[in-house]
Amino acid sequence: MSRMPTLEYPITRSFPGLFAPIAIFGAIVGLAFLATLNAALAGYETVTAFDSDFNVTQTHWFDRFTPSLVRKSGTLCDPRLLALGETFNTNYTLFQYSIASIDVPNTGDSGLSYKGWTLDNCDITSLYVNADDRTVNMDLTAIVSCRADGTQVLQGNNYEITARADWSESTLSGKYNSLLGAQKAVKKSQAGTFNATVDARGAALNAVSSLAAVDFATRVLLLDAFTNGSFPSIISFQADFPWCPASLGRDAPCALQVPPLNISSMFLYKSSRDLQQYFASEPASDLNKPLVTNDTLGIISNIVQSAYAAVRLDLGNPSPNNFLLNTAMISEAITATFPQTFPGLANESLLYSVLVNDGYEARVEGPSEITNLAGLLPLTLPGPAVLQGLYLCHFQRAKSLGSAFIAVLVGTLSMFSSGWAIFLAFAATVVKKRVPSKNACGEHATATNSYDEPMEKHDGTK
Repeated sequence: MSRMPTLEYPITRSFPGLFAPIAIFGAIVGLAFLATLNAALAGYETVTAFDSDFNVTQTHWFDRFTPSLVRKSGTLCDPRLLALGETFNTNYTLFQYSIASIDVPNTGDSGLSYKGWTLDNCDITSLYVNADDRTVNMDLTAIVSCRADGTQVLQGNNYEITARADWSESTLSGKYNSLLGAQKAVKKSQAGTFNATVDARGAALNAVSSLAAVDFATRVLLLDAFTNGSFPSIISFQADFPWCPASLGRDAPCALQVPPLNISSMFLYKSSRDLQQYFASEPASDLNKPLVTNDTLGIISNIVQSAYAAVRLDLGNPSPNNFLLNTAMISEAITATFPQTFPGLANESLLYSVLVNDGYEARVEGPSEITNLAGLLPLTLPGPAVLQGLYLCHFQRAKSLGSAFIAVLVGTLSMFSSGWAIFLAFAATVVKKRVPSKNACGEHATATNSYDEPMEKHDGTK
């Protein structure tokens, strides 16, 4: 009957000199290194949370040791996916936009994957205005185009979208003011929490848009009275603007000059059911001629320039031709006095009066918060605009003390045991080659004179 095998392994290795203390010291250093490494690798867990900044960053104590592995800005959050018809606003929250078309999608067949880039290559391209004095209402639509710049195209992020911002100006109590910035400023003013630094842009938007509309409506109604009802009751037009995004720089010629009034189409309706139309793209004729006259030039220009300045403010464009940012441009952008085409026709602009604070508006309308607009100007832009929203982000959070201890302990011991076994095998191989006698049992090491001679067994036989 054969004996049961034992777990004995009598062969030993003896290492020369200072090998043992050096190995022990190295093992201690290795343990410390592996414990630190596992504290970084296994001591944290990934958690998901919402953040309003796509480019949010996160720092850890071990980043200084692994700079190449630090997750850079824009890599922690998932992109925001936008489709046709979805709404968005910028971080300046003056207007609410809806996507009218995705001309060049960067995701799928008709989607936009937004990854926190600035809106430096966005600009207002057109403004549509429908004013009806029968309903005392003016509807406005600003068209904004955003395109990929050269760097984004080279990086494979080519896109182009068209968005629209719709709002109305009316003295009717039942007409809701849909301007986000104006609503926010009014509510904060009523609550007594108005901050002149943060909310000034919304207050300025509310004042400028409403005063331009009041100027428009007042002059139209007066002209209707002076002409015995023969003045157009509906004025509808489209104004186009040159492409001048912030990416062109503050010194671009289009950023220094007030854009000219470019009416590409216009429609007039009179109470006598007389209709007139004009299209700049079609040949001029007796039936197709410009419809802007001295009666309407000033009020139309002020509406257009006010909307142009406000939208570009919301897009974070710091161009010097914006009279809300550069008060020296007020006299160039805003018409101060309208032509007095009829004797006794009021011809001073309330909008201009408030912007320069000459007191005329206060005398006509009485003191109001709008009167203080000049005290808020010039407005400031802290930085470029981005789309505002919530992004799903993935952060590293330290585990609980118990979970972290177990994870670091298991990881450290498993790595150390594997490394220690490899180290001993390598050391034994080196010693075997350099000192052949170190590869024998202790008793046999003294029983032979040469490694090549046969060793005796314990019973004396060879």
